[in-house]
Amino acid sequence: MSVIARRVVPVALLLALAGCGNKPDAGSPLAFVPADTPYVFANLEPVPQPVVDQWSQMTREAWPLSLSMYQRMLDKAEAQDAAAVKAARALLEEVSQHMTAGTAEQLGIKGSAHAAIYGIGILPVVRLELANADALRAAIARVEAKAGSKLPVARLGELDYWTLSLDKMQMLLAIVDKQLVVTLAPATASEDLRKQLLGLTRPAKPFDATTLTTLNKRYGYTPYSSGYVDFVRLVEFLGDDANPVRRELAGAVFGEKLPTMDATCKAEVRAIAGKFPRVVMGYTALAPKRMTVHAQLEMDPALAKDFAASLVGAPGTAGKAEGLVDFALAMPVLKQKAFWLKQAKTVVDQPYACADLAEINESFAKLRQSLDTTIPPPASDLSGFRMVLNKLDFAAGVDKPDMAGKLVIALTNPAGAVAMAQLALPSLKDIKLLPDGKPVALPAEMAPASVPPLFVAMNDKAIALAAGSGEETTLSAFLAAPTAAEPVFLRMHFTGAMYARLGGVFDAMGPLIPEEQRADIATQKQLFAVYEKWIDHAEFTLTARNDGVSLLETVETR
Repeated sequence: MSVIARRVVPVALLLALAGCGNKPDAGSPLAFVPADTPYVFANLEPVPQPVVDQWSQMTREAWPLSLSMYQRMLDKAEAQDAAAVKAARALLEEVSQHMTAGTAEQLGIKGSAHAAIYGIGILPVVRLELANADALRAAIARVEAKAGSKLPVARLGELDYWTLSLDKMQMLLAIVDKQLVVTLAPATASEDLRKQLLGLTRPAKPFDATTLTTLNKRYGYTPYSSGYVDFVRLVEFLGDDANPVRRELAGAVFGEKLPTMDATCKAEVRAIAGKFPRVVMGYTALAPKRMTVHAQLEMDPALAKDFAASLVGAPGTAGKAEGLVDFALAMPVLKQKAFWLKQAKTVVDQPYACADLAEINESFAKLRQSLDTTIPPPASDLSGFRMVLNKLDFAAGVDKPDMAGKLVIALTNPAGAVAMAQLALPSLKDIKLLPDGKPVALPAEMAPASVPPLFVAMNDKAIALAAGSGEETTLSAFLAAPTAAEPVFLRMHFTGAMYARLGGVFDAMGPLIPEEQRADIATQKQLFAVYEKWIDHAEFTLTARNDGVSLLETVETR
């Protein structure tokens, strides 16, 4: 374990214990955020206590298993860096006793606290309200005593803070009043910059908390945590040669010769960023048994509209997911081809003048050349597919699992695809497959003996296959499952029961697993059993809309 890891891991683990907080005031973390920050993620209200309690219970249950894996990692690393391992063991001992007892507040950290992550330029700052600053100092002192070494300390005015060297950069850690501040700075950062980062110098124009209120209202976010990354502001910061923070950062990384962009490059890079101005993110639901996270890549309206038009809903996405795993993906080949040809043509016809963007010009020229060809059927007819896995069982002494599931392939001309398959495969020539959705058995010689009987069905939009006992009885309904009206172009759904099946994979691979990895694999299998007990299901979707691409992830627990 490196010196950097030895010093950074304690900070990461302490921050991981923190929650979210109350309405911001003049002393809250949001009060230290500059109005022109390129990114900010913060909370306006505390996470509901029932949610905090559930998370704490889950952490206490999983921690002993995770701890055993960490300890084995340290055992392996001890010969390489004994001092680092000693420090890591001291940290684990300090954190572990509070994790298992559910007493994180004895580390000085609240279960529900105000927190913010933001940028001074691109330099990140994390601010976290503490329950007891003296308790955190005492916890760090105990870890230092057990490790036999202290974190380096520096002074800025009346403030003592810790520093961690990271080559050309340094991490600064400070307890300022009742807040923990963790930030990154150039190794040669000026006093003025360090004061900004640590909050000793307040921003001339502070961030307006109603910005998050407006964001939450627009996207339906709860007040428990939300924010954004503004790519336009990031680009403007990087191109602002006169910005003192940018100059210090560039000087630390590149030395005396600061990289600059001419006016043409600045304008073109900003125009690219303007196509994808922001990513926003927040919780749309947060309850003891349900958590939904939404994120949106905001896009230029014209580009977003074209991209949405180039996609369709993936098969079956209008209804509920099913099985252990349900994966659907839209692949409208000709629509996507037209969209990317249009983008490539735009760049080829009017290439970027900035020399630093020459590779983009070349990439789009190659893309146009590769796409400007005829795609023959049935590939040109493809519009998407959906796969459901209903069974995945591993039996002792059997090298292949017992599987069952269904597959649907959406096509603009499914009958044509069947006709081509019958010409290519003589064993299919006698199959009477009609576009009525009724399943037909495929010849046994189509698959190895270990594969269960296969059935196929077709309608005017798709072809579906079923494998496994009884799967053909639901094949017609599976084939006819409706597609979402809006272009939900990807959906991934899995149940907690899938974790048990993954544990079965470990059992099947047992003889192939090296002896030194078996303890970790056994622990991972135990963790999967915990996840199976916790998780009812999780689902992830991507949707193309006229204002950008939307991501939605939902996890429901038992």
